[in-house]
Amino acid sequence: MIARSRGVSLIEALVALAVMAFGLLGVVGMQATLRFNSDVSRQRAEAVRMAQEQMESMRSFGVLSGATVPSDHEYVDIVSGSDAPAPPAGFGNTTFSRTTTVLLPTANDPKLKVLQVEVLWLDRRTAAGGASEPVRLTSSIAEVAPELMASVGLPGDRGGAQRPLGRHPSIPQTVVPGATPGTSDFTPPGAATGVAWTFVNGTGQITNVCSAPGVCTAVSGWLVSGYIQFIGLGLAPNPVGGAEIPAGFAASYPGIGVQVNLTAPITPAVPPACYVTPASVGTAYYCFVPIAVTTASWSGRTVLDGVAFTPAISNLSSDVTASNFKVCRYTPQATHTPTGGNTAHPLDYTAVTSSLTNQNFLVFSAGDGSTAYTCPADDSTTPLINGTTFAHQPSV
Repeated sequence: MIARSRGVSLIEALVALAVMAFGLLGVVGMQATLRFNSDVSRQRAEAVRMAQEQMESMRSFGVLSGATVPSDHEYVDIVSGSDAPAPPAGFGNTTFSRTTTVLLPTANDPKLKVLQVEVLWLDRRTAAGGASEPVRLTSSIAEVAPELMASVGLPGDRGGAQRPLGRHPSIPQTVVPGATPGTSDFTPPGAATGVAWTFVNGTGQITNVCSAPGVCTAVSGWLVSGYIQFIGLGLAPNPVGGAEIPAGFAASYPGIGVQVNLTAPITPAVPPACYVTPASVGTAYYCFVPIAVTTASWSGRTVLDGVAFTPAISNLSSDVTASNFKVCRYTPQATHTPTGGNTAHPLDYTAVTSSLTNQNFLVFSAGDGSTAYTCPADDSTTPLINGTTFAHQPSV
């Protein structure tokens, strides 16, 4: 029995060694894969760093253009290019190439450049041939001066330009903080001492009217404001283009005023009140218009008047008298319709539920004695100076 058992242990040992060898081969393969993946991960991290470095370098411009210091990076210098950045010391198993592509905005696009940075390299598997490993970063850089960069992160007011204390854009700039928080007091230029209106900052609604010192009434209303421009007697309004309406109001016509003729509310608690700035300081006018309690709105028409205003405002569109006036309504916006309507500045207002600004008037001679003058034509073919004007007085 002993003789038959010889050599069995040797065979078992050989089988065990064979099994162990196969296992060790698997471990060696796993180690090689781990080492390769670690190497690729390191290379990819370095490629990302190089791309980020280039991206931040592009972002760090000091001026938009015209740098006075040669070392200042300019926005106009953000252009396409390529280079071969050097890896850090001890990183000698591959080389990198970096390409920067800058897409410029077209005429109708926002003023920003689209920037793409691509870094390529060959790992150990592709070193002998094949596609390079890529890393790409894409971003956009706005054409904003560095000193204004902080404003990009500020929340915007999509309802209009922000005003001090959150005041509504329709509230005049010359107001002062009111006695009640969230309100502002306004003294219309040209008004008597003690006349004042109180606005709600958030809505622009008028909630209190003072007609004299200490004589105030709590009443709701809206503001109507604008400008009155004047063309001297005997001068025709120019046709399309050009600065046909000179700035300022003639000092020799100080008696002109604005009047609101209401159709609703019919019997307001406080009547409308309008004030025109003195001729020496401009041509602005401001009107308080009361509103109906149930609808918070008003309807009616604003017209030019004034007992001291001479010559008279004509009653006929066919009037050719050089010593009479005609009145047009105009707007700096192209809000007219093809049929001749003026949607932003209608002849009659209907159910107005907010304050109105830029409700502007143009005053000019009725004619030259033989030819009747009419409102200036549409000048929208040039940069809008006064926009389209429409007959207001007379309205037919």
